[in-house]
Amino acid sequence: MRSAAALALFGSLAASAALADAPVAVIELNSEIHAVSARFVSDAIGEAGTSGAPFVILRIDTPGGRLDSTREITRAILGSRVPVVGWVAPAGSQAASAGFLILMSCDVAAMAPGTNAGAASPVGGGGEDLPKTIAKKVGEDVSALLRSVTEPRGRPVDDAVKAVTEATSYSETEAEKRKLIEVVARDVPELLARLDGRTAKRVGRPHAVLKTAGLAVEVKEMTRRERILGVIASPALAGILFLVGLVGLYSELSHPGGILPGVLGAICLVLALFAMSVLPVNGAGVFLILLGALFFFLEVKLASHGVLAVGGAAAIVLGGLLLFPDRPGAPRGELATLIAGAVTTAAILAALSFRALAVKRLPDRAGAGVLVGQVVAARTALAPTGKIFVDGALWDARSSTPVAAGENVEITGLDGLAVLVRPAPKEA
Repeated sequence: MRSAAALALFGSLAASAALADAPVAVIELNSEIHAVSARFVSDAIGEAGTSGAPFVILRIDTPGGRLDSTREITRAILGSRVPVVGWVAPAGSQAASAGFLILMSCDVAAMAPGTNAGAASPVGGGGEDLPKTIAKKVGEDVSALLRSVTEPRGRPVDDAVKAVTEATSYSETEAEKRKLIEVVARDVPELLARLDGRTAKRVGRPHAVLKTAGLAVEVKEMTRRERILGVIASPALAGILFLVGLVGLYSELSHPGGILPGVLGAICLVLALFAMSVLPVNGAGVFLILLGALFFFLEVKLASHGVLAVGGAAAIVLGGLLLFPDRPGAPRGELATLIAGAVTTAAILAALSFRALAVKRLPDRAGAGVLVGQVVAARTALAPTGKIFVDGALWDARSSTPVAAGENVEITGLDGLAVLVRPAPKEA
């Protein structure tokens, strides 16, 4: 019993030591805010809380982005197990529009010299003004979000809301003077020094005193794959993908059999719905995988000469990239297996399709294609019908010109079970 208790105590102390040694996670949000960046930030905050990091630094440099993705990030911040410090950095960075909402949602707000934050008035996906009624509704919704995250932390609600109602933007000195932010720091070491002993005021959770002495730092940023998917998810590309998808599907429906326009149109349309946040990231991934499986099935049924097979592989690979993120601790074998299976299946189906095409191009070995053009002797007189012997069988023959038995005739076609013939040309 004593040994078991000692082991339990030792395990508890070891776990506590591991948690104490966990580094501070510095999460890089340096792109537009869309579905991919929202998933990256949300997952990174969750992983930091699970690993026992003392707190999280969210380094912000963004022109803004989608409101629904911003809501996803703010939910992750407010629901984080550990405090989240929002820091606009390095010099020249901005937390504009939706980035300002994220900064205000953080438990501690900080900015580097030479940065700005604000200008959070809602606009359309292309930067255009919203209709008056919609603009008022969205503006009130965003303002309510700002009030709910600034007032409990003692930040000035009116100045925060002005970023929405009047598109006001603040430099780091103005934001610090108005108490919209708590810290101005040039780099990570200075930020950690200024955070030491500071109370992180959390919304709906107990406040926490930050202790930064001796802490290590671990930077987390989006992988190359996530950046590529981020380009696809950007609002600027969503409209183009949607247009290409509609044109491809219209072309396939108006001229059936083209196949390639339909394949490209279907894939682009799913990606456009993902970029517009109509489909969530995982939903778009599953949809693309199912679409790829459908293309594989159609490749067996239709003669697409490998187009459907290649399109199916492309759809499954894209779906796998969306479904399985490329980060430490994320599933890896599943994606590799999925891609290997898709490529192998596409290669087999394409090879079979090209083999079928090659067989189709071979000369006929039976039927009219073989008989037409042959010159044989008439077994009986043709006046106009009679018999000829060709390819090991006796055929009924009919000729528009009388032919004597033994004369050569040339087969010109088939009429049911009879062959059509004419007198063969005389050799010179």
